[in-house]
Amino acid sequence: MKWMHLQLKLLAVFLFFVSCFAAAEEYQVAPAANWVKQHKLITPEIPRDQIRDGTFYLMLDTQLQVSEQAPQQRFNRTVMQAVNQSGVDYISQLNIDFDPNYQSLTLNSLGIIRDGQYIDKLNSAELQVLQRETDLASRIYNGTLSLNVIIDDMRVMDILDYSYTVSGSNPVYQHFSTMRTLNWSVPIVQQFMRVKWQKPTPLYINFMNGESPVTKTKLDTGFDYQISQHNEPTIRSASEVPHWYSPYKEVYFSEVNNWQEVINWSLPLYQSAIEVSPAIETIARQIKFQHTDLESQIVAALRFSQDEVRYLGLEMGTNSHQPTPASETLALRYGDCKDKTVLLISLLKALGVEAHPALVNTEDRKRTASLPVSPSLFDHVIVTLEHQGKRYWLDPTISYQRGDLAHLAQPNYDVALIIKQGETGFTDMFTEPALKRIQVFDSYQIPEGIDEPVSFSTQYKYGDFEAISRRSSIAENSLKSIEDDYREYYQDTYKGLKTVKPMLVESPEDTGQLITNEHYTIDNFWRPKGNDFQNDFYASEIQNSVYKPEQRERNNAPMWFRYPNNIETTIKVTFTDTNWQFNDEQVTVDNPFFHLEKRVTFKDSVLTLYFDYSAKQDHIPADQIDLYLSERKKLNNATHYGIIKYGTKSSTNTPVDDETNWYSVFILSYLAAIIFFIAAWRIEASNRPVFAEQQFYPVSNSKFIIYSLLSLGIFINYWSYRNWKAIKEQQQSHIMPIARGIFAPLFFIPLLLELCKHSEQTFGINKIMPVAVGFVLWLAIIISEVVSYNWEYGTWLFLVTPILWLPLVNYIQNLKQPEQALEYHSQWRARQVIMSIFMLPWLFYGLIYELYLLPSSSIVTGDKLWSYQVNFLKRKEIIPANESVHYFYSDAFIDFKTDGNGITENTIFSYWENEQGVLEKDQRRFSDIKELNVDYAKSALLTTTVTVIDHNGDEMLLFLSHEDDLDKKFVAEVERLIKANTPATEQNAD
Repeated sequence: MKWMHLQLKLLAVFLFFVSCFAAAEEYQVAPAANWVKQHKLITPEIPRDQIRDGTFYLMLDTQLQVSEQAPQQRFNRTVMQAVNQSGVDYISQLNIDFDPNYQSLTLNSLGIIRDGQYIDKLNSAELQVLQRETDLASRIYNGTLSLNVIIDDMRVMDILDYSYTVSGSNPVYQHFSTMRTLNWSVPIVQQFMRVKWQKPTPLYINFMNGESPVTKTKLDTGFDYQISQHNEPTIRSASEVPHWYSPYKEVYFSEVNNWQEVINWSLPLYQSAIEVSPAIETIARQIKFQHTDLESQIVAALRFSQDEVRYLGLEMGTNSHQPTPASETLALRYGDCKDKTVLLISLLKALGVEAHPALVNTEDRKRTASLPVSPSLFDHVIVTLEHQGKRYWLDPTISYQRGDLAHLAQPNYDVALIIKQGETGFTDMFTEPALKRIQVFDSYQIPEGIDEPVSFSTQYKYGDFEAISRRSSIAENSLKSIEDDYREYYQDTYKGLKTVKPMLVESPEDTGQLITNEHYTIDNFWRPKGNDFQNDFYASEIQNSVYKPEQRERNNAPMWFRYPNNIETTIKVTFTDTNWQFNDEQVTVDNPFFHLEKRVTFKDSVLTLYFDYSAKQDHIPADQIDLYLSERKKLNNATHYGIIKYGTKSSTNTPVDDETNWYSVFILSYLAAIIFFIAAWRIEASNRPVFAEQQFYPVSNSKFIIYSLLSLGIFINYWSYRNWKAIKEQQQSHIMPIARGIFAPLFFIPLLLELCKHSEQTFGINKIMPVAVGFVLWLAIIISEVVSYNWEYGTWLFLVTPILWLPLVNYIQNLKQPEQALEYHSQWRARQVIMSIFMLPWLFYGLIYELYLLPSSSIVTGDKLWSYQVNFLKRKEIIPANESVHYFYSDAFIDFKTDGNGITENTIFSYWENEQGVLEKDQRRFSDIKELNVDYAKSALLTTTVTVIDHNGDEMLLFLSHEDDLDKKFVAEVERLIKANTPATEQNAD
């Protein structure tokens, strides 16, 4: 293996130097030829909401000149604007590819437009030819070079305008063909496509996914075809679409109009390379000697071409489509798909088996048959043959393939063009797999005791291409690595899972399967549920196959669905305790997308769960996504089976309830803090020094404000109480300081008047503030107190309240009193610090709660949600991506991501975290809802339960707060939306 890698590196170095010398001759700078038509640039307003990669495309211009006398020329002009720094990075470096074996490159123009002025960059830009082996990872060398262009002094809002011409075309092609995409996922202001056809033969023009006007101008020989588009609508394809799906408009130009011509072109290329040389005859005789029957000989020939000849593609020039003669490939012991195909066909010919090449498109697949005729559509070739009335498809580039001819995994690219005399079109490739893709056999040995470990073994049988993939993975990553991955997979479900013995791997030669055997023990198998214990079993391979799409609204784009796909899961649970009882059960889920059979049997203390799944089609139509999701839910329910062991928990099995314990710790901590505060306050009060000439209770502004906030306003009451107490002692009155302290806001004006009177007696003037101003402050205090209890942002308003008291606080602290009194009362004591520490979380919680950074205790309207919260709901597909939240409620304490319910324009939704911490969700469109059952709470402390029943009889539960009767408003809105989305005929029927 190391030697092969060294050879590849040496070959790459050789090709690099050869290509560089060739590039020095082929690359030049010159203006565009006279035949090129120049177009005036338009610079409209930038649609910034549609820009990607910071780049706005102003023009894409492609022009081709094709004649019989001169090489084909392709002129390309691209104009794009850097809208931001990302765009500058994206467009300031270019790569222009060409193949020096048959093409020459001319850079026609390179410049930027800044503030309407054109700046030529041909002399200042850095130009360098680089080896451009983009398929090197796939062991393909195509000899392509790239002119790397680095533009200097590129700035935001600069417009890059460059053009180049590539002259020459691959001589292996006898006929001209090209295609161009005409609409994109990003806006393009101007697009031009032109073919100057100067040949007497006709040129066929075809469109896919829509048409555009074609201007046709007569030439001396042929025609000039032009397509001009301006601001073509953008298209965004959905995710998870099939290979063969494309929503984009395309135009195809081709000199051929039927597939017979493509076959006639390909046939001599392969016929000239297929040969039965002496060396090939020798290999064929060895195969015949080792295998007596013809089927085994066919498989042996395939295995030889796969295993004895390594894959390596030297696809420079005509080698891109011209296969190497079979004897040469055999001597080299390497080749690409064409070479290995020719070698296999030659070996089969020596064995007396007729076989033929078959061209396929691994990307477009079934779409290939509907595309306009072109010899350049194909990217792979395989072998096909008929044996005993059955067609087989053999791919000599596949590694790690095993199995006899009857069980051989056959590639399926939907359609293939067989290169054989008399063929005129495509052949369907589909072949029903001989084996299940995956077979799972899980076995559990359940002991009687809750604390005893459970024995668990599992066997996987992989068939078809799944076996090839797993065999390849083991070869690349090591069996130990795969074993560790499998163990970690099960540990996600069973935390106490341990390996008993190493994984055993089998690979039967006849079936071609890969079989893995694993053995584990599981501690803490049972999960507590009240006083009982439970465990669940899942046919997870089946559930994973019927996946939920990332995008539900798909704009007519189908969803990819694995097909063919057959999975069988058997779960056997053996109980030591003979008291278990289960009912036999049989369930069928059948729909246009898949078929599922479920059988549950219980006999001799063995519970057997059997699931058989098969897909029916390779995609889900966009208009059937909702039906598919409802059927998927049925499948998930059917492929889950739970068992419960009844009984009281033992002390060794009772888990710690973290939530309950933390709540207890929380309450006890606050009780301890309150007790400490009262005790420390009483001790300090009894030992508090008496300051001579102290008239009132002085305290610094900073402590008054901070402690008032951290004590949630209690210190304002205490400060008021202490000053009323001082007034009572001075005047020997009968007022109640404690009452006036408790209702401090109501007694703000009386306290102000007392202090004003004191100021006038002491200083002869009112040094505090005018009484009228004080009255305004008092109104502000009363309003803030009332509003803070009723307004949704009351805690934020509370932050202002202590400031309104500062005129009184300032007056008292600036009186001629002992400085020691102000210093003493302004100090922070241990009890006050502890009180502040315990109250700070409440203040902080109130502030972020009112901003709805934490879930509210009541139902809220959607405009209360922050954008990151709405984005979470969309990202997790809890709500459709194009809808907004109207009402929302979460009864989570801290994180709304763990629980929530609500409605959008068209759906009602609910989500929650299960016991394993996995987010589960449910959603119904209002048009699918048949009725609501509502159980309103009796008080605000209880929860209203809403049961949503759809037309299939499936139920969905929502839990809502009863606070302020907003649950009734929520339900009323749901009922209105259900009625608005129910057809009038159904309403009349009801």
